[in-house]
Amino acid sequence: MGRELQQAEEILAREGKQYTVVRYVSYKPYRDADSARVLRVREEDGKYELLTGEFITSVKTSQG
Repeated sequence: MGRELQQAEEILAREGKQYTVVRYVSYKPYRDADSARVLRVREEDGKYELLTGEFITSVKTSQG
């Protein structure tokens, strides 16, 4: 959990695990989201479900 979606997918693919991605989208989505992160992982019968959400990870300040 907490990993970028791409990293989680690479790990599961490398281990030969089947998975699906469920994307959580807020009713007020972030305009500047720059990262999809894994919020929850659920395993059932050897298949993994990754619940993801979008985040802003590159924070800009008034000082640059």
